[in-house]
Amino acid sequence: MRKYRGVLVGCFLVFATVKPSSASSLLVWGSGAATNVPPELTNVVSVAAGSGHCLAVLPDGSVVSWGENSYSQTNVPMDLSNVVAVSGGFYHSLALKMDGTVVGWGRNTHAQRTMPEGLSNVVALAAGGEHSVALRSNGTVVNWGQYSDGTPTYSEMPIPADRSNIVAIAAGSDHDLMLRSDGTVSGWGLDMDGQATVPPDLSNVVAIACGGYHSLALRSDGVVIGWGRNYSGQTDMPPGLSNVVKITAGYEHNIAVRSDGTIVTWGAGLDGQTNAPAGVSNVVAITAGKPFSVALVEESTATPFVLIAKEWVYSNGVFSVSVQSRVGKMYRLEYKEKLSDSGWNQLPPQSGDGGRIRLSGPATGPEGYFRVREE
Repeated sequence: MRKYRGVLVGCFLVFATVKPSSASSLLVWGSGAATNVPPELTNVVSVAAGSGHCLAVLPDGSVVSWGENSYSQTNVPMDLSNVVAVSGGFYHSLALKMDGTVVGWGRNTHAQRTMPEGLSNVVALAAGGEHSVALRSNGTVVNWGQYSDGTPTYSEMPIPADRSNIVAIAAGSDHDLMLRSDGTVSGWGLDMDGQATVPPDLSNVVAIACGGYHSLALRSDGVVIGWGRNYSGQTDMPPGLSNVVKITAGYEHNIAVRSDGTIVTWGAGLDGQTNAPAGVSNVVAITAGKPFSVALVEESTATPFVLIAKEWVYSNGVFSVSVQSRVGKMYRLEYKEKLSDSGWNQLPPQSGDGGRIRLSGPATGPEGYFRVREE
């Protein structure tokens, strides 16, 4: 399985999470029980926030969870293993296993953690308020559960009929987004604040995020676009925000990572969730809940970022992937055979020219992990 951006194509698993070295730290700010990070937590591979709780995947495929636990949303199943990604909703949690199956726990009032019959080959997941969304390896989308007004997940704005060639999904309180390989975005669900109505001229999107009742899109030029509810300025981009490489949305606030590894926060901040620690850099992953924010920081002189891939191919012992490049930046394909292996095998870097470039590397078989770094 090929590691890169949380999307499995054929037999290749690809994630948007950099595995940090042992010299890494998980920073949480804001308020609530989720800010009480377990002191022994190290070597986090990926992290995800629910409304008031947090989930972390470790290199051995196990999961650690903490924060609010009113519906057992932090009670990770004892036999859970081989996890490659997690997602948190209001009061439920989801975990994606290496075999493409999904496990859920926590609140289940609307079957939001009960997997649909036959759900398999999942490569990405997103937990909404009281519903869940999954992306399968064939580029199609499945969702289940219920929106807060009591309607099922296919009502009001039904999931678009064109559910093919999807490369990313995102879930808000009561709406969802999906990103296609051509850079276009579609939304569905409840739309009282226009959060599911994608701007008609939106294109060249490389990442998406859903807040409580607002939405974000990151374009390939590093610009962030927001729409939906704006009670706290969450869809108003901060002046000068540019060169963004990652985005995430909390309930009414947002976080962006810029190409230099620094972060920008905006939106509701009464609980301190937008008061990021001063001098934070080398951020490799971000997530946000309702009253808190999280950043995974690699304490290194290098500043790696995993990019969004398109057109991934495996043939005759070679894996290749296309990424959007920037002039003046170098792009390096790295790989390992096992998720738990320490360190990455590095291939020679290629220079960016402002367009899409293709990176290739050896693949000894149909299993392994890849990532792309911008340096």
